[in-house]
Amino acid sequence: MNPWLIRLIVLGIAYVIGKEVFKSDEKFEITDDSNCDDLFKKFNHTITIHPDKVANLRRAHNTIRSKVSAYFEKYTNLPIPNFYIQGSYKMGTVIENRSTICDVDLGVFFPQHPNMNVETIQNHLKKALIGHTSKGVTIKTNCVRLNYVRDFHIDLPIYYIDAYSNKTYFGSRGYEWEHSEPKAFIEWFKKETSNKPQLIRIIRYLKAWSDHTKAKTGKKFPSGLALTLWAIQCYEKNGRDDVAFFNTSSAIMEYLHNKKTWNAIMPVPPGDDVMHRLTSSQKDAFYEEIGEMVSLAADAVSAPNKLKATTKWRKIFGNRF
Repeated sequence: MNPWLIRLIVLGIAYVIGKEVFKSDEKFEITDDSNCDDLFKKFNHTITIHPDKVANLRRAHNTIRSKVSAYFEKYTNLPIPNFYIQGSYKMGTVIENRSTICDVDLGVFFPQHPNMNVETIQNHLKKALIGHTSKGVTIKTNCVRLNYVRDFHIDLPIYYIDAYSNKTYFGSRGYEWEHSEPKAFIEWFKKETSNKPQLIRIIRYLKAWSDHTKAKTGKKFPSGLALTLWAIQCYEKNGRDDVAFFNTSSAIMEYLHNKKTWNAIMPVPPGDDVMHRLTSSQKDAFYEEIGEMVSLAADAVSAPNKLKATTKWRKIFGNRF
């Protein structure tokens, strides 16, 4: 049995293996003196994108819209697309990671079928934006990426809205158009997190832990989207952010253990599993890491004083905590 699993059992945390529940007779108690709620909220501020970067992003978005619209009007027969900010930036869960580079999605939405393959549209987008940044433009399978010198890069995924069904379709290089509803996902997210500001913070803390641990170990982890879906599913509210993070992380770990096949299914079309790119060995490695994190978090919330608790949290989040 893994050391972190033994530790959880010793602490009295119920843990399911097969159909058996292991729980020690030793009482596990969350102490008042371990309260790091204020430090968690300061950490949430630390990992928030700096206002200067937000201003730069807004300027970049406006420039992209102008350049693409002007190019398409002059050089193509394509309808002028609309633009929609999506992903973690739209949801308010984007964080300032350790590399200080953040990913931002700016969806390119055509109001009807463009009658052109995705490869050609991507080539047009690249031509429209050449010279916009000194780092250049990269064509990827799922988007066109603008690389900036610092701060961020912006991905431009391509969609069209069917005039008859009003369904949205997503284009990938080398593939057929696929039914996908990114705006519906944002609406779903807003509904699930409505009046739950702590849940938003928990998602951000999970991303910060993932960012720190990946930098430390070099391991490949589930995406921020997968962590978001699991956090919403397993969220356990508490008056303290540190305890809510511990309880939610423990619930995620139990969910992952109980599931014979890991998944994180999108609640809107295309309804795909966002975990499909991780191999079995990568999933096992992540499971080990989240087990170690939950064990450290258990030590933190049961610590006899705030100093000892903080030491544990810094092992989880790094020196930014």
